[in-house]
Amino acid sequence: MGPIPPPFHGVATFTRDLLADTSDPLIKLVPLDTSDRRDAQNIGRWDPVNLQIGFANLSELACRTMRLRPEIVYIPISQNVPAFIRDALFVMQSRLLDSSVVLHLHGGFFRSLYDQGSASFQFLVRLVLRTAAAVIVESPDFRSIFSGLVPEDRLFVVENGVPDPNAWPLRQAQMNQRRPTLLFMSTLTRSKGIINVIRATALLRQDHPDILLRIAGQWSDESSRAEAISIIEKENLAPHLNFIASVSGNAKAEFLASGDIFTLPSSYPYEGQPLAVLDAMAAGLPVVGTLHGAIGGMIVDGRTGRVIPKDSSPETLAQVFDDLLSNEQLIKDWGAAGRERYLSRYTVEQCHRELFKVFRSIDDL
Repeated sequence: MGPIPPPFHGVATFTRDLLADTSDPLIKLVPLDTSDRRDAQNIGRWDPVNLQIGFANLSELACRTMRLRPEIVYIPISQNVPAFIRDALFVMQSRLLDSSVVLHLHGGFFRSLYDQGSASFQFLVRLVLRTAAAVIVESPDFRSIFSGLVPEDRLFVVENGVPDPNAWPLRQAQMNQRRPTLLFMSTLTRSKGIINVIRATALLRQDHPDILLRIAGQWSDESSRAEAISIIEKENLAPHLNFIASVSGNAKAEFLASGDIFTLPSSYPYEGQPLAVLDAMAAGLPVVGTLHGAIGGMIVDGRTGRVIPKDSSPETLAQVFDDLLSNEQLIKDWGAAGRERYLSRYTVEQCHRELFKVFRSIDDL
C-alpha cells in the first residue's frame, strides 16, 4: 500500500520504483494506490476528501485481502496523527484477515510524534507496532526512533536507493560548457530550503555575476511562493533563475547534467533520506546539505560535498557555494566520489534486494 505519483514526493517515488522491480520472480507485488491527487499540502489533513479516500482504501484492502490472501501487507507508515490513525486501521484489518504486516518509516520525525502525543495515541502506536511483523527505517541513525517500541529482531535498516538517472555521462560531456549553475530539486517550500537558496544566489552575484540557479519542483504552499517572488523581484534575480516543473526520465537526466552543485539545505520536520540527494550523487554532483534527518550520513563532508548546520544562513550557504565554484577541480573530485558512493551503497537494486530480504524473513520471525 502506498501513494503513486502524481503528486511527486519521496514516498510516492519510492513506491513507483518498487512496483517497477520484477527482478525476483518469487515475489509478486500487487499495488493498492493510496494517493490523494491533490497537491502534497493535503497529505495528513482531516478533510472530507481524505476521509473518503481512506475509507475507500480500507474497503479495497478488505476485498483484495479476502480474494488474494497476501502473505504480507506492506505499508509506508505516516508521521502525522490523522494519517497514522488511517494506517492503524490498515494494519488491524490486515491482521484480522491473517496477513503479516511490514511497516516502513520514510522519515525521522516519528519519535517526536510519539513523544508529543496523548496517552491514548501512544497506546495506539504501541499496539500497531506490536502487531507488525517487521518495522523498517531508512538509516542506522534512525534505529533509536523505535527504542523501547520495537524489539531489535523486528527492526530492520533498508537504506534508500534510486535508479541511475543516466546523467553522469551527460555531465562529463557538458563540463566547462555552461555558466556556474546551482541545482535545487524538491518540493518547493520554505522548510526544504528554497528561500535560503534563492537569497544565497543573490549574494553570489558579486563574485559570480553569471550565476544561475535551476529549480525543479512544485510549490506546496502559497506563502513560500509569494516570499520567493518578492525576493526575486526585489533583487532583480529573474535573469539568474530558471524554474521548471517536476522532472523525471530524460528531463531529470538533462536537469542534473546541467549543474555544478546540488543543494538541499532542508529543515523539513519529517525529513528522512531524500531521494533527490541520491539522484544528485548518481549524477556526479557535489551535494551541499544540512545535518538533518539522514542527510548528514549520506554526504561525506569534505569528500562528496558539504554538511552544514540545519539553521545555516543564506550567507553561510553563499560562502560554501563560492568556495566550490572557485575550485573547478574540487567540483569534479567531489562529484566523482559521490558517484562512487552512490554505486557502492545507494542503487535501487541494492535497496530492493535488502527490502526483499525483510519480506523473506517474515516466516522466520
